[in-house]
Amino acid sequence: MQEDRALDYYLNRAFQRLDLPDVASEIKVERVYRQLAGELISKLTPKVMYHEGELKLKLSSPALKQEMLMRRESLMQKMNESLGGNIVRRVTLL
Repeated sequence: MQEDRALDYYLNRAFQRLDLPDVASEIKVERVYRQLAGELISKLTPKVMYHEGELKLKLSSPALKQEMLMRRESLMQKMNESLGGNIVRRVTLL
């Protein structure tokens, strides 16, 4: 766990120096989404994109898309709790 934090720290510094802070955020947001979603839902989410507060999820199941529409606010709240701030401000389902 401590090794993960050290790696996050050095990656964030490198991205900031290269003026790429969004890349680090996108990687972190996708990792948190996949942890919260679990294995099955992750498999049904072939693409996770994040940019400037918007989380875009490409879902391969119409039934899952309908379920996520109803749980969008809850997902956003759980994501922000895990990320430690108001990082995800909107969830778009594709």
